Amino acid sequence: MHTTRSSRRSETIPIGRPSIKVIRASTVGHEIKHKDSLTRVIVTRAEIDMTKIKEEYFKMTNISLGDVVAHSASGAYKNFLMALLGAKI
Repeated sequence: MHTTRSSRRSETIPIGRPSIKVIRASTVGHEIKHKDSLTRVIVTRAEIDMTKIKEEYFKMTNISLGDVVAHSASGAYKNFLMALLGAKI
């Protein structure tokens, strides 16, 4: 498991787990229910550990994060998120 040190606390925090929880809470099946939360996680984690987050999300839901975005987002928002996910449009 990858970890990072918290700047505020001395404990070690697993990378990806909080992000997975936010993404899971932001989606229902193929639908996005909390657009702002989903966007924030994808934007802030895109370069750090998005591959791991996508894998964990799929394990939890049997739906790829790219499929969720492809089915429920549209226009420039969809293109933006798909690019950050590294998914085909």
